[in-house]
Amino acid sequence: MLDEREQKAIQLYYAGEMAVEDIAKECGWANRSSIYHLLKRDEAQEYIDMLAKESVKEAVRTLKISTKDLSKAIVEIGKGNITNTKHVYAQLQALNSILEKSGITSKTTIAIEDNKNNSDQDYNELLEMLEQKKEE
Repeated sequence: MLDEREQKAIQLYYAGEMAVEDIAKECGWANRSSIYHLLKRDEAQEYIDMLAKESVKEAVRTLKISTKDLSKAIVEIGKGNITNTKHVYAQLQALNSILEKSGITSKTTIAIEDNKNNSDQDYNELLEMLEQKKEE
């Protein structure tokens, strides 16, 4: 079982905002080799896996919450309703970042199904928007 100091060290290491030497000092170790030894332990690997799963769940949760508005924004971009190209570029970059963090890239695909949260209303609204585009 990892103690709080070890968990903190792992979290700091994977946050990527501090040098390993600084993490070791922050957590009370003499040098960075303690961090590397910690990362090799089975308990540490299990904790890392748990953190990774939580990170993906959070990214997917954020994506699900924003899906309706995001989808509408993408449809508007597809229609050519662009007033500020820099703003649209930033939106598309943010979308790409969220997709990559949730494990969705051009090289990998995952299917996310949550039958409890599927909404025919959202689907129908998007379908109507697309049909309006065809009529224009």
